[in-house]
Amino acid sequence: MINDLVVLPTQKFDDSVNKWVPDSHTIFLSIKNKSGCPDYESKFTINEITNFLEGLLGIECCVDFS
Repeated sequence: MINDLVVLPTQKFDDSVNKWVPDSHTIFLSIKNKSGCPDYESKFTINEITNFLEGLLGIECCVDFS
């Protein structure tokens, strides 16, 4: 179950115009243990979920269990 989801735009410095320009987005995702199972977090690691989402969406993701 998704507890919290925040999508923030990212920027990069463009040397050709000498200023910050929009680049992409980063997703911050907090997942809550809905099942009540104490070993829920061990079924999928944060790295596995992060890598899956980044591969699927093509943008940076930060995942946390809450």
